[in-house]
Amino acid sequence: MRYVLVGLIALGGVTFLGATAKADLNVATAHSEAQVVGQPFPILKLTNQQDVPVQLPGEASVIVFANAKNVDEWADPLLAKFGQKQMEANHLVYLSDIHRMPWMISKMFALPKLKERTYSVALIREANQVPATIEPKVDCLNWIQLKSGTITSLAPVCNPTDLGKRLNALLLH
Repeated sequence: MRYVLVGLIALGGVTFLGATAKADLNVATAHSEAQVVGQPFPILKLTNQQDVPVQLPGEASVIVFANAKNVDEWADPLLAKFGQKQMEANHLVYLSDIHRMPWMISKMFALPKLKERTYSVALIREANQVPATIEPKVDCLNWIQLKSGTITSLAPVCNPTDLGKRLNALLLH
């Protein structure tokens, strides 16, 4: 079994967060910003990487939603630098969809790596927890702004520079 896992990882058959783009084709098509603005954010009862309960939207005013390993890899250093204290002060929640990840890979590799992070990562672990209306574009994360649990804007963020600008803008307000 160990050799099968090593082979899958070496061949790129397993991703860290989410599935490959081919697997993502089966996901329901995301709605445009105009279709979701003014709608309530779905109520989600999740846990973070430390198994601490996280209920969304809760007090969140910004949800940063990622569903792919490559996006998480460029977002992580920026969120780590922003820090948990700033995330809490600005009511920002990082939401990561890992439900398509094979259970064993998740337990052996992904979750131990996530537990090393210095900020909270709310995790979607089951398919029925995925809010399809806010599914990010391929290679992007979604920046979702909320007011009292209602979506006020939804925008794709497709590179570290744009995420950094948005995080810095939060600090200025």
